[in-house]
Amino acid sequence: MTDRSRSTEAPSRAWTRPISAHWKSLTPRQASWLLALGLALELPIRWIVRPTMAHLRPESPWFNLPLRIGIEAAMILAPLVLVRFARMPLPAVGVPRRRWSRWEWGALAVIATCELAVVSSVAGPRWPRIWNAGLTGEGLGWGLGEFLFGFNQETGFRGLIMTGLLRLGGWKPAVALNTLLFLIGPLHGLGPLGSWQQHPMAMGGYAVGVLVCGLSFSWLRYRTDNVVLCAILHGIINGPMNGAALVLRAHPIG
Repeated sequence: MTDRSRSTEAPSRAWTRPISAHWKSLTPRQASWLLALGLALELPIRWIVRPTMAHLRPESPWFNLPLRIGIEAAMILAPLVLVRFARMPLPAVGVPRRRWSRWEWGALAVIATCELAVVSSVAGPRWPRIWNAGLTGEGLGWGLGEFLFGFNQETGFRGLIMTGLLRLGGWKPAVALNTLLFLIGPLHGLGPLGSWQQHPMAMGGYAVGVLVCGLSFSWLRYRTDNVVLCAILHGIINGPMNGAALVLRAHPIG
């Protein structure tokens, strides 16, 4: 191979080659166990303890700020504890024990900036109303709970499920299947079926957003081997957007 051919192929390899691949250290049995655990957490358990945004309202028993923060934090810690109990290294599920690379810090800065621009356009007008009503503290509490909610979706989908899929198959099938599960699961697909029937156009745009996020986070988890990065980026979307919506549901402001 000539030097010229190496130089033309290098950018492509750099774009698709992961920073590390700790999931390769797992056995197929361990990968299958992680996949089953992730599916259990993200399908039946999530369905029970986390109503969709359309159903998370003051009349619901789950609409309780301390309870929500506790559940979302537990959904982050439980998979990590189970992984350690099974004597698997945390880097194998995307929790790096190393310094982040410049590529990761750059991805965080660029993607977070884009996310905040979108979130500000949607939820920005709500926060002045919350401030003027003297509900900033409660709003930040709901924002924290929803940040943790976004964070724990990543420990499940991109940590447990994606790790199992990566080890059991190639990265392309893993990205595709993980994105599909993220799209049709109880939070984004099965849960808000009533909203699909009532607002098909709006929900179509919502589905496109979920698909883009799922595909981006799945690929980013493969490329960086860093679920923490994906979790922070997911939390940045959910925290200010859902947090503002929930505090205004608790205290309707005209």
